[in-house]
Amino acid sequence: MRYKKFELGSYNLHVIHTDKFKTITVKMNFRRDVKKEEVTIRNILADVMVKSTEKYHSERLMNQIAEELYGITYQATTTISGRYNILSFEYMFLSDSYTEEGNTEKSMQFISDMLFKPHVKNSKFDENAVYQAKKSLGKVIEGAKENPDAYSLHRMFEEMEPDMPISFKSDGYIEDLEKVDEKNLYKYYQNVMQRDLVDIFVIGDISESKIKKMMEKNFLVHTFKKHSHSHYIKDHKMRFRAKTVVEKEANNQSKLVVGANISQMNLFESNYVSYVYSYILGGSADSKLFQTLREKHSLCYYAVSNVYRLNQMLVIQSGIDKENSKKAISLIKKELKNMSSGKFTEEDITGAKVTYIASLKQILDSPGSVLNMYVSQEYLHLDLMDERIKQIGRVTKKDVMAFAKKIKLNTIYLLEGEGEEHDDSVS
Repeated sequence: MRYKKFELGSYNLHVIHTDKFKTITVKMNFRRDVKKEEVTIRNILADVMVKSTEKYHSERLMNQIAEELYGITYQATTTISGRYNILSFEYMFLSDSYTEEGNTEKSMQFISDMLFKPHVKNSKFDENAVYQAKKSLGKVIEGAKENPDAYSLHRMFEEMEPDMPISFKSDGYIEDLEKVDEKNLYKYYQNVMQRDLVDIFVIGDISESKIKKMMEKNFLVHTFKKHSHSHYIKDHKMRFRAKTVVEKEANNQSKLVVGANISQMNLFESNYVSYVYSYILGGSADSKLFQTLREKHSLCYYAVSNVYRLNQMLVIQSGIDKENSKKAISLIKKELKNMSSGKFTEEDITGAKVTYIASLKQILDSPGSVLNMYVSQEYLHLDLMDERIKQIGRVTKKDVMAFAKKIKLNTIYLLEGEGEEHDDSVS
């Protein structure tokens, strides 16, 4: 596997050459600082742009040309990554070796048309396409509360960091949806094409020089070149005492979400120590949380922990019966303290490392996963495969204990299932 980066004027091209896959995968990222008022319109834009082009006015025609290109697949997504909102267009098609000479060039032209020649008339996107995209997104937004796990996690973020990107609804807001029309959507599209930071990642069996020539021919990006800031967010509101929020919902099961800040986490801790810590605390059926809350005390249905590295946070989620909330919270606090006191074994650390390395090796099974590893290297300064394996091996018990001492509870959120009156003294 060979990697090369080209700085092509207003955008960066990243080429990963490998003959392991039959396909060529292209990922184009348009990146800008997150603004709450732009989340919704950015999602609409992603949907509209993959449904038609100047040449192919309908989704049916798009599907037809995709079949002619030996089944090229494509999608557009938006992701909030730390302080950035990333609009991604991802394409996968067979290389010329498995189709015919010129299929790569034709596929690149199709991709170029989708990005730079959208279906626009009189400086407006197609009215029906925008209507359908708004209707579809509206259903997603309205249905968000039907998933109590996702809803409770988001509510905890809103209480913990109300003005930070992690608390924004990634699908958008109904009130902003109503403001989007085909004219202002096109203006926003023009703004994206002029002002976003752009990176193009390509992986497949194709020479770096050939793909560079194709990009220079087909992808005439003219964004204003700007300095890229870190994705990591370190400006957090710390609390002397954890805030507790209890809400009622018509669910059989209560959802408990505990959020904590991680102070002054360095890069080694962020990339490696945090993984080992979180795995031991709540990353498997053998974890401290699962064993204590479920196996020993039968208090929960599940208990997991995750470190949100870009936001310097630890989050614990559990599904419990409402009458168990006080005891569950008490035991979670106890397990957090046990981690900082070193009440875990070398075998626990070894188990975390073995699982980490096993999951790493699975990355090599798909071009999309390999590509995303290079995206993470570019944006988040994560190491590549061999270096990750080497660095995870360096993590010691002392490192994990030191990391545990940096964790401070911030917010306890309980989405309480309906039933008998709850006890407001949960803390």
